[in-house]
Amino acid sequence: MLPPSSPLQPTPIPSPWRRGMLVLDDEAAVRRTICAIADRAGWAAITATSFVDAETLLGVENFGSIVTDITIAHAPVEDFLRTLAEIGYTAPVLLTGAGDASRLGAVADFAYDLGLNTCFPIAKPLALATLASRLARIDSRIERGFAGCCFRDCHWRKVPLPPAA
Repeated sequence: MLPPSSPLQPTPIPSPWRRGMLVLDDEAAVRRTICAIADRAGWAAITATSFVDAETLLGVENFGSIVTDITIAHAPVEDFLRTLAEIGYTAPVLLTGAGDASRLGAVADFAYDLGLNTCFPIAKPLALATLASRLARIDSRIERGFAGCCFRDCHWRKVPLPPAA
């Protein structure tokens, strides 16, 4: 049972508004899939097909999370991540990408080093259950007042790699 409400301590209630999520990917099928999963997890997803479009949307929308591919139309994500750091974006950033796991890890390290709340990346093809649980976890942390990433899936909690021989 919640304590009684007062002007200084209002009783928290679930928000009737859905949090906005920016989804960046150059593949329409992937954007649709991520948006459908986000919708089921309570997010209102807005898509962008390029980093330029995403930067424009950041100027006019407030996003509670960003899901982005590490490469869009052969352009790497690093410049977009720098832009996020420059504007002081503090909400979780979830990276996705095809190919080498070391490339995903390197991009996540780069984002983390910029000070972004970087969730552990998800490789393509996307594991739908992993994406759904990650988005639900991010939402529940934000609902409880945590502005950072999704804790046990945060990139900074990764297991350190053994030193190269």
